[in-house]
Amino acid sequence: MKTIVNTLKTIAVAVTLFAALSTNAQQVPTSPYGADDEIGALNLLNEETVLDAVKLVEKGKVYRLGMVVNAETAAFRHRYFHIKTLQPETAAAGSNKFTYVDDQLIGWTGVGSQINGLAHYGRDNVHYNGHKVEDFLTVSGVKKLGLEKLPPIVTRGVVLDMRSYYNQDIVKEGTVFTVEDIEKVAKKQGVEIRKGDVVLFYTG
Repeated sequence: MKTIVNTLKTIAVAVTLFAALSTNAQQVPTSPYGADDEIGALNLLNEETVLDAVKLVEKGKVYRLGMVVNAETAAFRHRYFHIKTLQPETAAAGSNKFTYVDDQLIGWTGVGSQINGLAHYGRDNVHYNGHKVEDFLTVSGVKKLGLEKLPPIVTRGVVLDMRSYYNQDIVKEGTVFTVEDIEKVAKKQGVEIRKGDVVLFYTG
């Protein structure tokens, strides 16, 4: 009898644990923009936010936010990026003796500057708005939450100087920016973060 009771207790614990894990997987918040939403906070962008951003322009300066991507670019864990420049055909073609060289890319797209789509991260294999990995992932791409869904991003940009906040020339890798940290830096700089803003962290 004692063995049966212990077995039932074990089963009960296992069922409870499974239920907890299942619940945890479902804790991914649903979108306030509806069941079909695939772009998240970008729903906040509209003609008004574009016009507000344009009014801020006083000088015609252009700032490059991208970076050079090559074999030396820092990459996350398993990622790498190599470009090989080759001459696939050495023979000259046609009366003008046409020849060419070409580039071959071997690597991962998520190296260097990038925008991570909502299909990128999830919680226990459940992603934004309740989409499960097995429902949208294929070897040739994702059927939901892809970057092709993103609208053009034209809005206010808020730059926060995290180097000054941490008193570091280059903010140490792995440093977590909490809501409190972000609010303190914004207050120190005298800037307001509004809905629909793009926040850029200057880390050095």
